[in-house]
Amino acid sequence: MENKIRELRRLNHLSQEDVAHIAHVSRQTINAIENDKYDPELTLAFKLAEILNTKVDDLFNYRQSVAQRKESTVYWCEKYQCVLLKRAGVEKKTVEKAKM
Repeated sequence: MENKIRELRRLNHLSQEDVAHIAHVSRQTINAIENDKYDPELTLAFKLAEILNTKVDDLFNYRQSVAQRKESTVYWCEKYQCVLLKRAGVEKKTVEKAKM
């Protein structure tokens, strides 16, 4: 998840240590969030937005990579396909024949 923490932190003349202290987390946590290695819990995201005088929506930008989209789409189809087909009244064999 992309974020503007580093940019806003610097604009506010705050170090990672300063933000970490105010948010009651470690400096390593702030570093990991800034470097897109850790996505914070919702409560921490709101704390960070408040500390940096912005909104969560403006602080974080969720962008799924192509690989993540493909993986989640395939997983969704495999996991729920049978349930959806049963609800629609379609037999699995009919769908498999249509794919050929």
